[in-house]
Amino acid sequence: MLTMSAGPNPSTFSPLFGIWSDVTGVYGEAIKDNTQHLLLSSSRVVQEQIIQAFVSFSMSCTEALAKNAMSVQEQSMKRFAEANGKAVGMMGQGFVQSWMDGMRVMTRG
Repeated sequence: MLTMSAGPNPSTFSPLFGIWSDVTGVYGEAIKDNTQHLLLSSSRVVQEQIIQAFVSFSMSCTEALAKNAMSVQEQSMKRFAEANGKAVGMMGQGFVQSWMDGMRVMTRG
């Protein structure tokens, strides 16, 4: 004869509770591993991007500084050439003036 009880039999469900605890542990471990992997891989990507940006910045800065140095050197050479031309002109003018003064003295004398 079969008898029916008013509630569930606890001995039937106790293995399921143990399995459920194990199942949640497996999912919890997977979530922990995924989160850790996401954080580590994200930080690696950020580090790589920062390094690439720094290298790119350094290279472009070096190139800009080299161009600036060339430009300043070119301007400096132009200024020295202009100064040299003015100095030669002044010397020539002084020489001609001295020669003319000497000629005047000689013609008066």
